[in-house]
Amino acid sequence: MPLAALISRSLLRSAARPGPAPRGLLSGPPQHQLGTVESAVAFAAMFMSCLGPAAWVLGHLEDYKKPE
Repeated sequence: MPLAALISRSLLRSAARPGPAPRGLLSGPPQHQLGTVESAVAFAAMFMSCLGPAAWVLGHLEDYKKPE
């Protein structure tokens, strides 16, 4: 068997058989509950990061329509 085929076969074999799952990930309920202020800040940050750019474009739509 050619050397290139042996190398590619060994690379593909290792990709098909992943190693053990990474440690340190916990599942289940959180150990510390988030407070109301922390939840509000997280919600506001997510809202601004998702809808902020769309609001900017819609707010400046007339500026984009002007011919220069």
